[in-house]
Amino acid sequence: MQRLWDLIRRWPFAALAMLTAVQTAGTLSSRALWFSDEVRYADAYAGLLRGKWLVLNLNGVAYPDKPPVYFWLLRALDVLTGTPDPAVFFLGTAVSGLLVLYAVLLWARVLRLPDETGPLAGLVLLTTLFFAGLLHYSRMDLLFAALIIAAQAAFCLAFRPGEEHRRARLAALAMGLAALATLTKGPLGLAFPIVTTMLFLTWRGRAREFFSRALLPGLAVLLAVVFSWVVAAYFVQGPQFLHKIFYEQIFQRATKTFHHAEPWYFYLIAFPPCWLPWMLAPVALPVRRLFSGGFWSGLFAARKETSPASDAKAWLWFSALSGLGLLSLLSGKVVVYLLPQLPPLALLLALALQDRRLPWSRLWVAAGLMFFAFAAVATQGERFLPVPLEVISPSGALPGALMVAGGFAACGLGLFFLRRQDSRNVLLALSLLTAAWVQPACRTLAPALDIIMSPKPQAMLLKTYKEQGYTPVAHDIYQGIYSYYLGGPILESANYEALDKFVAEEDVVLVIKKRKWDAWTTRPAHVLKIYEQWMAGQPYYVALCRRDGSLLPLPPVPGRDCVRQP
Repeated sequence: MQRLWDLIRRWPFAALAMLTAVQTAGTLSSRALWFSDEVRYADAYAGLLRGKWLVLNLNGVAYPDKPPVYFWLLRALDVLTGTPDPAVFFLGTAVSGLLVLYAVLLWARVLRLPDETGPLAGLVLLTTLFFAGLLHYSRMDLLFAALIIAAQAAFCLAFRPGEEHRRARLAALAMGLAALATLTKGPLGLAFPIVTTMLFLTWRGRAREFFSRALLPGLAVLLAVVFSWVVAAYFVQGPQFLHKIFYEQIFQRATKTFHHAEPWYFYLIAFPPCWLPWMLAPVALPVRRLFSGGFWSGLFAARKETSPASDAKAWLWFSALSGLGLLSLLSGKVVVYLLPQLPPLALLLALALQDRRLPWSRLWVAAGLMFFAFAAVATQGERFLPVPLEVISPSGALPGALMVAGGFAACGLGLFFLRRQDSRNVLLALSLLTAAWVQPACRTLAPALDIIMSPKPQAMLLKTYKEQGYTPVAHDIYQGIYSYYLGGPILESANYEALDKFVAEEDVVLVIKKRKWDAWTTRPAHVLKIYEQWMAGQPYYVALCRRDGSLLPLPPVPGRDCVRQP
């Protein structure tokens, strides 16, 4: 194990790439795209392939929710590797996760941390359950986090003592990376590194440096990158599109969101599960001193006594805590927004793990017990299903559940057997053992859950009837849920008046939530329900309706027997 660790320390970038591949190899085409973001982003990418690369389209109309940088990355991966969609979506996620690890390595070097800190932090992230899971979910959050961390690293270098002669260029680099983060997912890509930098400088009594003339080139880069896209979007879509971006997508989501509204303490509850198993680290850390008034008074008194080590810890703590505080102030809250807070915590934990005086065996035992608990839960996975097991697996067993349980158990056993070993060896072993539960979860369990997690069965049914002359309609469902698998836009009705008009004028194949179906008081008697699927917390129906009111025998549906009925 020591030889393997020496190789990782010598070639950390290649080593983390290999460990990422261990977790993601063979999973790019294992399952369908799930509700709701995966299928929506897939349709936006399909629009990009049809020429909508500057302003994304969703279900055939402009899509103001997301800027285009992540989708440009997907297209580049498609061209460079020849990986078509939908596999390229999961390749993009894996590559983005690797970029997060690389950004962490660079940040560790900029902070002048010990050589082993960056690779250790990478292993911490790869063994974090939340991060390992996100490597297999198609979103832009990993790329977003990578750019934020890279921007913070550039700011750290720009304001490091002795780098004043390069501050303008480094600040311009930081602003450019923050601008790319902004064009990946929104203004938090700029807010996170800016707030962290200002808080650190204020803590050190250097706040004025942020407003020096050396920052002007960086401001120019920021404006050039962001507003070049904004201006282009204005000319392509007009002022109403910008109103949707700046008012609905930014201002309203920050102050009074129309969905995902949560109380201010939401992340205090959501964060601990996202940081497992490392949320258990306090069992080995000297946390008692945090309750001592002398500790805090001494910390405040020494705030201007700089050293590379103290500066590094200050940067990392401000990054983690300021990001958590900033997120808590926003009206809209989603668990995945926590992702940029994990890298600084991983670096802090990696620093602590190098202190051999601490009783790390306590952490390994506690984490091992946690993995055994997860293994026990996984063996009973069918008990947590929202539908009868027969809907997912006619054989009566949840595919892959026992293999996932075995992987968790292997992690627990590994931690117990290695609990007295050096932390580096334990983390390395755990990073390899993580694949023992990730691979069966992604290649066997997740595909079996497509029937309750993906709109693909409904979309393929809509597509079949569309080919037979029916008009597909989705009533009061997230925009663009069915467009990707349908192969093009679908008519969408937001109210029953519009729906009544559709069924009166067209031969319609309709997808509708059960509760909306039950509340449809003007539903014609000849609307015939033909399929039901539980998805995203509720049942959905697919129904047929001919405008002449006839009740003809159902047309043949090729492959319909492959769609399991609940």
